Amino acid sequence: MTVVLLAALLFVVYQLSLSKTQPGYEELEKQNQFLRSELNLLAERNARAQARLAVLERETKVVRKANRLLREEEAARQTETNRLQAELDFYSRLAGTGGEQTGLAVYQVELTRTDSPLVFRFILTLTQNIRRASIISGKASLDVEGTLEHRPVTLYWSQLTEGAVIDNAFRFKYFQQLEGYLTLPESFSPERLVVSLDVKGQRKPLTTGFNWHQLLAESEVD
Repeated sequence: MTVVLLAALLFVVYQLSLSKTQPGYEELEKQNQFLRSELNLLAERNARAQARLAVLERETKVVRKANRLLREEEAARQTETNRLQAELDFYSRLAGTGGEQTGLAVYQVELTRTDSPLVFRFILTLTQNIRRASIISGKASLDVEGTLEHRPVTLYWSQLTEGAVIDNAFRFKYFQQLEGYLTLPESFSPERLVVSLDVKGQRKPLTTGFNWHQLLAESEVD
């Protein structure tokens, strides 16, 4: 009896070994094929997305470069426009085409920093209306108003030049530029630059004031 049961059991095991069908095998195979199909689909989508991303990155670089070039071109055009406008204003001022018939005037003051924090370079542009058509002469001087040790102080031309020889005389018919350097003492805080033009033959000098910090800011922008 035992031999018969053993033989039957061996037969069943043999038949199961020959069969490809295991419990749940077909269902697992279907799921496996489905997952493989989904994986391939996702891989294709990812490849397309990567390709599209590469194209978008290239397009973004091109757009950024184009925008940068446009900004540079616009800045250059604006700079040129400002230069031309400044020249137009200058010659209009000389010719009196703007309706002004003024005589001697301080057209522009340029103030720039140097390697020393106490020394500043200035360029003074003087103009006269062309319709005046006469030579004007005199001397220019620059004073600086500010504070020293919390006290209001005015530094005069002789103090600012420290004995340096600066040709501050002017003689012109239409316009002239004067330039030089101003040396400030330590602990002095400048606030205002005062330009005085002592014209030959006139009793009172022509005086014009400028904000010190605004002059520096304008030079740094340029």
